[in-house]
Amino acid sequence: MTDSPNEKTLRNVLLISGIDGWSVALFAGFCTAVALLSGEWIGVFVGGLITTCGVLELRGRGRLARGKIEGIRWMVRAQVIILVTVSLYGFQQLIAFDEATLLEGLTPDMVTVLDQAGITVDEMRTMLRPIYFGFYGAVMAATMVFQGGLAVYYQSRQPKVGEAFATRQQALLAVPPKG
Repeated sequence: MTDSPNEKTLRNVLLISGIDGWSVALFAGFCTAVALLSGEWIGVFVGGLITTCGVLELRGRGRLARGKIEGIRWMVRAQVIILVTVSLYGFQQLIAFDEATLLEGLTPDMVTVLDQAGITVDEMRTMLRPIYFGFYGAVMAATMVFQGGLAVYYQSRQPKVGEAFATRQQALLAVPPKG
């Protein structure tokens, strides 16, 4: 017997949420540990929150795997929290842009590497703002596409997943009792 389209949808949602949940939890957990070792407390908070969202997505996936449709709400919520957290962090970084502080952070070794590449500190100064804003803009855009896209994906699959659960329930009720 082949799977119905609704069962395939359920299986795909479970696969995607497993991959994404573990990826988010492990990567954000690693970043949180690095931030902790660096003493970057905002990074620890943001990383910890995103790590928690990865776990939240996995818990939602677990509920879904046990036949509980509310697992999708957990998964959508996790994506939205990640999207909002990264966006707020990115905006905070853009607002806090300080060229002088960034240039003070250049170590002598970094200046040597720049010199070897034929780039002076003054030339670096002119590139700093576009690189900085481009980086945070790209991170926020990627988060909007991926986390926003996953939230929409999960939410849009809820009716088919619900139908798969209803079909399973009907099949269980249709089985004659043994005896």
